[in-house]
Amino acid sequence: MGSFQQFLNDKQIDTKVLKRLSAQLEAHSEDDVALERKRWAKRHDKDTQGKSYAELGIAKPKSGRGVSEQQLRAAIADQPLPPRVRGKIVRAVNALLTKKGGEQVTHAALFGDTKPRKGVKPKAS
Repeated sequence: MGSFQQFLNDKQIDTKVLKRLSAQLEAHSEDDVALERKRWAKRHDKDTQGKSYAELGIAKPKSGRGVSEQQLRAAIADQPLPPRVRGKIVRAVNALLTKKGGEQVTHAALFGDTKPRKGVKPKAS
């Protein structure tokens, strides 16, 4: 049994609850929609195309996607996951633990020695 599965068993966390909570946390709000509009306007405005989002004070909106069933199964099986997916799982677990009155956890406590999955490197030109 992997470290993530062991953690879920110790804290009595159901994966269905974790998946639903992740979807709620990552869902688009009105603020996120406004941020997406600002980012779109930045890209299409000739005056602001050369500037970065940070210079203009435009934050990054939430992804709008929670953790999927397949991603949770991979985490339970201790398979490498991308850093964004690991972050979503940690946010959902921490939100659930906060509701229950527990302390927040880190990536290391949830995933143990499992390394994050690396993306494909671009080809050198």
